[in-house]
Order: sequence, then structure tokens, then C-alpha cells
Amino acid sequence: MYVIAVDLGGTQMRAAIVNEEGKLLTRKALKTNAKDGAERVIQRLIALLHEVADPFFQREGKSAFAGIGMAIPGALNVQEGIVHFSPNLPGWKNVAIKEIMENEFSLPVYVANDADAAALGEYYFGQGKGVHNFIYVTISTGVGAGVIENGRLLLGVQGQAAEVGHMIVNPEGPKCSCGNFGCIEAYISGTGIVRRAKEELANSPLPSRLRQLEKIETKDVFLFAKEDDEIAQKIVEETKKYLGILTMNLIHLFNPKLIIFGGGVSQVGDELFAPAISYAKKKVMYPMGEQFTYRLTKLGDNVGLLGAASIVKYYREIT
Repeated sequence: MYVIAVDLGGTQMRAAIVNEEGKLLTRKALKTNAKDGAERVIQRLIALLHEVADPFFQREGKSAFAGIGMAIPGALNVQEGIVHFSPNLPGWKNVAIKEIMENEFSLPVYVANDADAAALGEYYFGQGKGVHNFIYVTISTGVGAGVIENGRLLLGVQGQAAEVGHMIVNPEGPKCSCGNFGCIEAYISGTGIVRRAKEELANSPLPSRLRQLEKIETKDVFLFAKEDDEIAQKIVEETKKYLGILTMNLIHLFNPKLIIFGGGVSQVGDELFAPAISYAKKKVMYPMGEQFTYRLTKLGDNVGLLGAASIVKYYREIT
């Protein structure tokens, strides 16, 4: 059986045909152009899916497809397939994406938050294979998580559980995109790191190579920190600390065997994660710090598509 996998992001929309072994048989991507609004984005997405899937439909028939899996950022009702709100997709409010896509393709459609989908992708095809209690944490433009508990995805009432990026760790901290102050996302996301670096540059008289850049990126902050740039070092040390606090809180909440980190910021590697994990292990209650390990994802850019395919596999297994 095949699956049509959709990874819908604020920057790019990706689609692929995935087989049962998690192999991507074909893969295409388009710019989302999210500012165009929900209707035009959905039109582009439908056209992309036809481009990817129609040759397979003609050759294999629709009966060879188990369904369409969609990984979408934001607050979703996964049972009804409705996108209530997505910060990266302007104008998406109570969009019945499941109904729209089922009417178009006459296949069952399954949706999940992108972090939940990625957790399922890790469970079936990645670092979480064979592990029944783990957390996948994505650190990129935002911060999100998917929790696998005893082999089941933790969803909450409608599928909005584990919004860990919006746990407040400092009520007097920087403003978050959600409107609150001091969320973990405001500290450790790529967006938060860059924002804090700019604020530090504005408020500090210290020299910094960051001042010479027209556009500051997360990788610049970490690079200059290694070159003894004091402002960059301050931001990096704060990031390590708050990542450690997030990890400590996740251990206390869920007692996982494993935490898998992904997303763009994870590409920094153990330079960021080793100190943060060490901080967390020193702070958590005994023996919880000795019961878990961490890994970085190896699924790379395909984690979203493999996660989307895994949504279909997961719901077919549990129903």
C-alpha cells in the first residue's frame, strides 16, 4: 500500500508518495506563499498533489493507496480534520482541510500537528523505532513536541497536547509570538535566538561581529560564540540553560526513555545539546535523570513527509 504524504509549512509545501517501508518514491515541493491566504494555498496544494499522485493513480489505481496523511503546524482538531489556527499560515481559521481533500481525491485523509506527525515518523522509521516512551522535540522557527506514551500518541482533548514551546519559564521574559511573555519558544527557537541577539546588540555597548551583518541568523550566533564574541556567547549560554530547563520539565512531566531533537536549530549538534542535557540531569529528581537518553534526528528534511505518512499508518493500526 502507498500513502500520499503532505508536509505543509509556512515556507514550503512538500508532497510525496511513500511506501510501507518508509521509502519516498517521488517527492516534490513548492513555495507555500502563505500570505496569499487559505483558499489559494489549498488550490496550490491540490495541484501539487495531483502532480505527484496522478501518475501513480493511473498506473496502480486508487485502491493501492491507504490514504493521505497531512502534517500541518498549529492548533488542529485531528478527529474532524479542522485547522483552527496556524501562526505560520495566515488566514487559516477553522479550515476543514480533511473534508476538502477527501472530496477532491476520494481517499481517507488523516491530519496531525506537524510535531506529532514527526514523533510518529521517528516511531516507525527513525530514532524512536522500538521505543514505546519518548518525546520528539522540534526546535526551529518555533518549538513543538510530540509525545509517544506506551506506543500511543498523546493527543489531549482534540489533538493539541504537548504545546511545550508555550510553557512559560520566566513571566518577566521576552514576548513570545503567542502574545505571552517568557515562553520557552522565545528563548530557544531560531526566531527567539535571533530576536534576543538583536535586543542585546541594541542594549549593550560591547563590540560584536554580529553588528556587521545585514541579516543575523541563528548559525551566526553560534559561530561567533565559538570565536569569543561576548554578546553571542551570552545568547548561546542562555539558550543552553533554557533548553536544559525545557528538558528537565519534560523529564518530570513524562518520564521518557528517550528525547529526540529535530528542527533547524538541532543542526548545531552536541555543542548545544550536551551542556543542556547535562544541566537537566543535574536538576531532575533521582533517578529520573539516569533513566533517559537523548538523540538527534537522522530523518533530516524528510521528517515531515515520513511523519505525514506515519499518520495514516498509525490511525489504520489503532482503529
